Amino acid sequence: MSTDPILEVGGLEVSYGKVRAISGAAFQVRRGAITAIIGSNGAGKSTIMKAIAGLVPPGGGSIRFDGEEIVGRSVDDIVKRGVVLVPEGRRLFKSMTVRENLLMGAYRRTDSAGVAADLEKALGYFPVLRERLGQRARNLSGGQQQMLAVARALMSSPRMMLLDEPSIGLAPVIVQVIADIIRAISQAGVDILLVEQNAQLALKLSQHAYVIENGEIMMEGASADLADSDFVRRAYLGI
Repeated sequence: MSTDPILEVGGLEVSYGKVRAISGAAFQVRRGAITAIIGSNGAGKSTIMKAIAGLVPPGGGSIRFDGEEIVGRSVDDIVKRGVVLVPEGRRLFKSMTVRENLLMGAYRRTDSAGVAADLEKALGYFPVLRERLGQRARNLSGGQQQMLAVARALMSSPRMMLLDEPSIGLAPVIVQVIADIIRAISQAGVDILLVEQNAQLALKLSQHAYVIENGEIMMEGASADLADSDFVRRAYLGI
């Protein structure tokens, strides 16, 4: 794993009206790694992801992807550069079929052969979706909908995936399936930033992690070291 960062966030400030959601957050995502941000509900995790994806405008700071500043870029341009968000709550097109949702992930691509190859690759990760290509997304189970959200993101041929609370609301057996696929996607060369309330899952999946509280990064380190931290164990692991 390279120590060279693919994503560098520095001094990030985000507010909603007069409410400061993120205060000077700074962190990196290393190439070839899964990096996690853990924290309690409302700590600012999802806001960070939305800022990186271009969905909310920062009030200050820098977000550099592969050495280039992306603050102020459009969502479409950020996706074009290879950064794709799998949002909390999945945000599927519920009235569209599984196939149509997957193809929407490739909306900006014109390489039909590449799209077809990536469709097969995505279905290889999630074979249950192959059996449901003609089914409407609203009729999938919660776990299948989360699989579809990840598979749709893969259809954009990403260089980095932003995974926002992928385990939320899922049964433990499905959480393990999603975790195994996240590892496989990482091993296939896609860099991953993962935010999770499920700190135990996040620290098991990631190599490096940050702890956020009230919009500020409070701790960082190797995920295994944070898992052994008395503070993290008490505050986030229930130990």
